[in-house]
Amino acid sequence: MGTLLGMSENSKVFYIIFEVRFHIGASVNTDIQDTIEQFYRLTEENIEGGMLYRDAIEMAAVTIGGAVTAKVSQAMSKYQEAIHPQSHLSQEENKDALALLSMGVLWDNMYFNPIEPDASTPFENTLAESIYFIMKYGREEEGLQKALEANANNVGEVDLRAKAIRRILGKV
Repeated sequence: MGTLLGMSENSKVFYIIFEVRFHIGASVNTDIQDTIEQFYRLTEENIEGGMLYRDAIEMAAVTIGGAVTAKVSQAMSKYQEAIHPQSHLSQEENKDALALLSMGVLWDNMYFNPIEPDASTPFENTLAESIYFIMKYGREEEGLQKALEANANNVGEVDLRAKAIRRILGKV
């Protein structure tokens, strides 16, 4: 408590909030599955609170931090690349499969070597892939169904991705 001496009352409140949040976050981040589950719960709460699903995802990612923020950012970037009419990726026939393979790097059909998913981060990879499908198909008519179909047509953790897609787009 000696740290709080000499601080204004407002500073003390902010210090206490962030100090508690830091310790809670540190203990939660010891298990990535729990952290990802926390991310999805927070996203659902944000949607139920009236946020659009994209905003809910971004807010939850920033709140959770760490690997979740990095993977959500990666998925958002890949989604933007996949829909941008002048990107190489958007012009490819099998853009979803290529997007999953190139997650984390820009697609260039002339110089691209597929990236094998990092075997040490399967839950983080599945998170990024799920967010990609949610973002790409969520705004479309029958977005949930289209996202689930696109997911089923691609290799990887189809069941885990489907569960995540249902959790978010099922609330929309």
